[in-house]
Amino acid sequence: MCGISAIIGKTENKDEKIKISLSKISHRGEYSFECKFFDEAVMGANRLAIVDEKEGKQPAENENGNIFAVQNGEIFNYAKLIDQLTVLGHTFRTHNDTEVLVHLWEEYREEMIDKIDSEMFAFIIYDQSSNEIFVARDRLGVKPLYYAYDKNGVLYFASEIKALVCFDEIEAVHEFPPGHYFYKNAFVKYFETKIEKNEAYSEEELCQIVENAVVKRVQTELPIAVFLSGGVDSSLVMELATKYHNNVTALILGEQNSSDYQTALSLCQEKNWKYKVLEPRIDYEKELSEIIYFVETFDPNIVRHSFANNIISKFAKELGYKIVLTGEGADEIFAGYNEFLGIDGSKINLGCKLLLDSMSKGNLMRVDKMAMRYTVETRCPFFDIGLVNLAMSTDGSLKIGDHNGKKFTKLLFRKIARKYLPEYVAFREKMPFANGAGMNVGLSYKQSDGILSDIASRIITDGDLINTKQNFPEYKLETKEEVLLFKKYIEFGYGKFVEGKERLVVKDVLFTI
Repeated sequence: MCGISAIIGKTENKDEKIKISLSKISHRGEYSFECKFFDEAVMGANRLAIVDEKEGKQPAENENGNIFAVQNGEIFNYAKLIDQLTVLGHTFRTHNDTEVLVHLWEEYREEMIDKIDSEMFAFIIYDQSSNEIFVARDRLGVKPLYYAYDKNGVLYFASEIKALVCFDEIEAVHEFPPGHYFYKNAFVKYFETKIEKNEAYSEEELCQIVENAVVKRVQTELPIAVFLSGGVDSSLVMELATKYHNNVTALILGEQNSSDYQTALSLCQEKNWKYKVLEPRIDYEKELSEIIYFVETFDPNIVRHSFANNIISKFAKELGYKIVLTGEGADEIFAGYNEFLGIDGSKINLGCKLLLDSMSKGNLMRVDKMAMRYTVETRCPFFDIGLVNLAMSTDGSLKIGDHNGKKFTKLLFRKIARKYLPEYVAFREKMPFANGAGMNVGLSYKQSDGILSDIASRIITDGDLINTKQNFPEYKLETKEEVLLFKKYIEFGYGKFVEGKERLVVKDVLFTI
């Protein structure tokens, strides 16, 4: 897990530029400004050392010193790949997953992408001998990556928008699309979320695949934390993490009378899990600017819940954790939102696909960027690509159904979870993270509820609302809360982010299916 940046092409002061870019994302790593300079390129990283801390310096290089790589993320099958590549004659200097990339490139070129088992990676490979670059982002966009061309046609890459908009010669920044790689000056789509033929899997098969997804993400000697809300998703992650790792602690965010606090605390005591509790004490107006600066969006759905991710990620950092597991993803692949209740069973998987395909600019960035603000790596077992593919090939009608006379979302997943968890957790109703913790962020910004809406009503006048809507029609702003957040977004230079003009696809879209 790191912050990475690269500049490809002849340009003046590239040594200074790469350091400026990396300085904007210094929070993403403990070891800053690990760089390599070439005649027509420069690449670097701020490295959060998880795998082979002492020797895993970036950029990693091959035996001949002519192929280099920087990476943000983790490759969970790196040890097996090292063994396989060693048999093929490759020599490793380290036991690090980034070094695997340069040897994969030597051996397989662009087909290397099929060898990687991970839901979270973004990397840049530079082949000095041929002056070629190969850049790739994970299948769903769990890890961020952006690119831009400056006025002279020089190509830039970076982990966050702020590391690119800081340059005057860059006028437009783009999201590097998830599920794509960039090679020979073209983007190639190597993965697409597909709704396959409807298949029925046994609960035993599903349990094994879910367990395997967690096992991959706890193979470390470092202590692990889990963001535990007391909901079925994070509770199942906690249960399985403790099964396969001997040092796991639940981090609970919530007011003492909140449903999350009470449920998570009861579960921890019942299971004899280690836990730490944090009550949310937040000055929303004071902290709002920094939240928007780090999350890099003005969308109220994301900003509202970023406060919860921010405070719990800071708590993890203070407690000394580098790795945190989350329950993100189960709602998208197993139809967990209440809005799914109104959809015909034949269209459930279509709704899942719509949400999955939109996450790279929204909720996934809320999780990643808030955690990486404090140099904390989040791992999301439910985005394991094998599990995603299985869920999307499962009959959607099985994901919604009755239990004890009541209709539930995520029914298939809940049936799996109850094999590990008590009934009151497995069939606990869906509650957004911040709301469940007792935070007054509201449920619908369009209804002008919640504390940010209250702040906006004091700061943004009717004239501000009208003028901003007229001056920026492409952003489709509707409320004073949006205008308040948008003004701060523009102040940070994020208006250069082209895809930022596209409003996020959120769960409300399910009503239109």
